[in-house]
This record gives sequence, structure tokens and C-alpha cells, in this order.
Amino acid sequence: MRVLRCATCDRPLTEPLRLVPEVPERPLYAGHAGQKNADGSRDVPSTMPRGTYAVDPLPCGAPYVPHPDPEWMDVAHPGNAVTLDPDGPGCLMSAGPRDTLVVHPEDTRRYLSPDPAVQESGCCEVGRTGPNELCGGCGAVVATLFAGCTGPYETHFLPDAVRVAAP
Repeated sequence: MRVLRCATCDRPLTEPLRLVPEVPERPLYAGHAGQKNADGSRDVPSTMPRGTYAVDPLPCGAPYVPHPDPEWMDVAHPGNAVTLDPDGPGCLMSAGPRDTLVVHPEDTRRYLSPDPAVQESGCCEVGRTGPNELCGGCGAVVATLFAGCTGPYETHFLPDAVRVAAP
């Protein structure tokens, strides 16, 4: 078992976690914005099981840049809805950090706080503007919580903001 710790103040940022070899396949959006599942949970379940983490080799989140092929039509970040380029044809793609550490958001609840400087517009946008979670100890920017109603439900820690240590 491991714990993710803040690289600035060394405070724990997660519950104890077990490394899994890869990020599981992201669940598909199955509802309408604002709908809840029969059990009262959010529209899309978490990508990661509780108590686990994985390294995501793909670019994650903001900034988003135009895809070089204007005919390309896919998602900007795995699990998110297609993001059209407002300045031209085609879609945007993520140019965010690679090798983020992905966890279930509930494994961070006691340790992180939302960044009050980040202004997100509505439930569909949570996480799309970039890192939005702070270390509860020193206030360093450490992660992006993706919790939009139509995208993945996962927390991505910035690789340079955390270290993996024994609990």
C-alpha cells in the first residue's frame, strides 16, 4: 500500500492505495445532465475503484489545443464529451500533463480542498479548466478533479506535485 503525499509540505493527500497496472476502461456516459442513477449516485461511476491508483500516460486536461487534422472527431480527454474548436473546424485535444496519478475522488476527500480561484461554469465543466484541487495543508495546487456530469469521475494528481510513499 502507498499514499500520495504533497511534494511541498509532505502531508498525505490520499487514503492508502494499491497501484494497478493501468487506468481501467472509462465508464460511458449513460444519462442526461443532472440525472441520477437509481441508487442516487452521479451519472457516471468513478473510473478507479476505491483504494487504487494508476499512472495515466495520456495527456490530461487543460490546456486544449486544436487537433492537427481538422477532420478528426473524438474526445478531448478520454471519457469526456467531444469538445469542438470554437475557432475552426474539428475538435480540440488535451495537451495537459502526462503521467498523472489517477485515483477515486472519495480517496482524497479528507485531504484536498477546492481551489477558490478556479471558476468553473456549471456541472459539465468540472475539471476542464485545469487543476482545481489544493493540498489541505499548504494550499499547493496538486490535482484536477474531473466531476462533470457527462465525463469521467476521477482525480488526477500532477506528477511533480506529489510523491508516492509508504503510509
